Amino acid sequence: MINIRSSYQEDRSTRRALLILLKKRGKISIQEAAEKLGISGVAVRRHIHELQKDQYVQTNILRQSAGRPTYLYSLTEKAGALFANGYDAIVNDLLDEVKDNFGDGQVSRLFQRRKERWLQRHEDTFRGLDLEKRVERLARLQEQEGYMVKVEKRGDGTFVFEEANCPIYQVAVRHRQACQCELSLFQALLAVPVARKECMAEGGRKCQYTINSGQA
Repeated sequence: MINIRSSYQEDRSTRRALLILLKKRGKISIQEAAEKLGISGVAVRRHIHELQKDQYVQTNILRQSAGRPTYLYSLTEKAGALFANGYDAIVNDLLDEVKDNFGDGQVSRLFQRRKERWLQRHEDTFRGLDLEKRVERLARLQEQEGYMVKVEKRGDGTFVFEEANCPIYQVAVRHRQACQCELSLFQALLAVPVARKECMAEGGRKCQYTINSGQA
């Protein structure tokens, strides 16, 4: 006998895993998704079809000079709401109220205070670590906050730090101090030059930073 409840929960879990995979990878083929999730291509197609009906996934056709086109799948703008923390509207309302009554400078001071409190909680755990360990530590902290982090170390010693998700995306779009606060925080914790190369709040697919080793 099929356990309908168990089957439904398994479907939801797999669909969630597929959404997260799409969020992290940007665009992905059926075959790649099947390999990553450990399920059949038929199962992936079924989940993709359901997500497309809900307008969460779109098809991207990659045409080749010869042969059949390749079909890749990616998240729609609507799917971004699935990764929100649910408090964006409340936070934006409060920050708008602060801005209207006390000016934009007070909003900046609130973000600065948030950065200072975050540093107080975590900066001791970064002391004595080399840069690679500091980057790894920062990645773990951001991952715990839901940023879906990927780090790549290049041959020249620099690091590419990517965040595939922004839990405060709607706040960052309206109050750009949030993005500046994150950049400033990274620079303070890593103690080396950090440059933002891509930003979701500015229309990017991800937030990407280049972390310089500081060596000549």
